[in-house]
Amino acid sequence: MIEKKFEKATAGERLSQFMMRHRMQIIVSAAVVIGAIVVYGISAAVVSSSTTKGISFVDTVEYDLTNDSDPLSDAEIETRRSDAMTKLTPYLTRGGIVGVRANMLAAGIAYGRKDYAAAKAYWTAAAAKGAKSYTAPLAYYNIAVCDENTGNLSDAAASYGKAADVKDFPLASHARFSEARTYETLGDYKKAAEAYAKLTAGALGDAWTNLAETRLIALKAEGKTE
Repeated sequence: MIEKKFEKATAGERLSQFMMRHRMQIIVSAAVVIGAIVVYGISAAVVSSSTTKGISFVDTVEYDLTNDSDPLSDAEIETRRSDAMTKLTPYLTRGGIVGVRANMLAAGIAYGRKDYAAAKAYWTAAAAKGAKSYTAPLAYYNIAVCDENTGNLSDAAASYGKAADVKDFPLASHARFSEARTYETLGDYKKAAEAYAKLTAGALGDAWTNLAETRLIALKAEGKTE
């Protein structure tokens, strides 16, 4: 039984290492999916006429930015980004859903430019403007992604944790695993184990929970935790 347990841990460790090596691709893909969910939810909300017009404007800017963009050259894409940012600028200071959506789109543009500091600033604004909205955990999650890209791992771990703490956030398991993984990268094995344990305690049985279980086994086997 012990041998089988460690055989499973070894396989899990390999999978975990793969996830860690490719974490940014996974993070971005997941963020795109959840972003689409958030946009749908906002469009379905009951809002005022002014807010509706604001959301419609931001959606139009996003459509003009992304429509038939695959064959465009880098220069053409950058022209679209610049035009979009010019149009968005007056909306970035708006409050409520319109301000949230404008900053989310601006964050995506900055991220596409690999300007992670600017992307973080826009996501931070989106989080503040929608602090009580279901967009908040998505903002925390993407703030963490930006911090990882700039090597600011301590803040990244904290933001992943904030995202994971929000009830009903669809990426909560992924966020908690990312929190633990980031602490592990920092060499803070105690906090990493605590975050992995929070995930396993939920007994969700998803891929992230299973990976967390293997990491806990591995950390203990390596003498990094008790």
